[in-house]
Amino acid sequence: MRYKTIGSDNTVTPAIGIGCMGLGGYFTPDTSADQDILKMLHLAFDQGMTFVDTAEVYGGGHCEELVGQAIKDRRHEIYVATKVSPENLSSTDLLAAAEASLKRLQTDYIDLYQVHWPNPKIPIEESVDTLVSLVKTGKIRHIGLSNSSLKELQKAQNCIAKETIAAVQVEYNLFDRSIEADLLPYCQDKNITLIAYSPLDQGHICGGSHCYELLEPIAKRYNCSVAQLALAWLIRQTGVMVIPKAVKPAHVIANAGASDITLSNEDAEEIGQITARNLVEIPVDRIRVVDDTSAQRQVYRTIKEARANVYGFSPSPVELAEDMRAGKLLKTVRVQRMNDPTCGYDYDLIEGRIRYWAWVIAHGGTKKIPVLIRES
Repeated sequence: MRYKTIGSDNTVTPAIGIGCMGLGGYFTPDTSADQDILKMLHLAFDQGMTFVDTAEVYGGGHCEELVGQAIKDRRHEIYVATKVSPENLSSTDLLAAAEASLKRLQTDYIDLYQVHWPNPKIPIEESVDTLVSLVKTGKIRHIGLSNSSLKELQKAQNCIAKETIAAVQVEYNLFDRSIEADLLPYCQDKNITLIAYSPLDQGHICGGSHCYELLEPIAKRYNCSVAQLALAWLIRQTGVMVIPKAVKPAHVIANAGASDITLSNEDAEEIGQITARNLVEIPVDRIRVVDDTSAQRQVYRTIKEARANVYGFSPSPVELAEDMRAGKLLKTVRVQRMNDPTCGYDYDLIEGRIRYWAWVIAHGGTKKIPVLIRES
């Protein structure tokens, strides 16, 4: 297993860990596969993937409970990362959330405690001060951010004197490489570990079949799969580690095996050229909002619903709109081209529904939105 360092104390962690979104349920508990999940986690640990990332919101807390069971007899071996939800970022709520996560994880400390999403309603200074206090009391070892822009990272850093931001977790894969413009080089310069979630683009690997076919000959040269090639390319980047999700034992073993692949400079450059893509700007009224079936989450279909925020998302579309007016786009939305010219739309919105409505609200529906287009 290849290793990376994290934190000012240079803690060593595997370059390939385990992402747990959806294990034990998405936003409500699902216990139907508990035993299979526990077996998978132990297998991953045995393969050297001893970095495990979860969150209080995953499975309504059940995912943390499963991780707690899995690490119970080998806590000293495992680096545990979890995340606090944006609605819990006030000092009082954050302290309570940390205690609840510790209880579910059956541990007396969390290795990396991350702000899951920014919350414009709560000053980052308040959240960071509370995280620092948790470090001082030994409840957490390292402080992290997730889904953070460069400006938000810098603002959080400015709140800290002695402690540092150890890691930033964002989506990074061969389809979405947008962080390479500013966030990744900044983290590399400041020795902040970048944790790439969805490194296999939720099974799409690189955005579509055409790109996949171009990568296959390179994968054959290394006697590996295209998925392993993608992971190897990502962890080749300075300061980058990945946390792919896996359920099947074969996928766990394959993910761990990607650590053994050493790409040549020429092949790495070719992969980079094949997967390079630019954002495309599309009129918002040419995009149709579709259900989020993967996460079984309700979505807003109209700007009126989004403004009212009837499902109580935090931050709300209106709150995110304020950030977007200030020039912040937390994460790129994704669309897929439609093949039905009679429906009145050109694209389906397949990821980033709250951010889409925030953009519409921020710019009155008149400004084109930057998107990534996934191949069908």
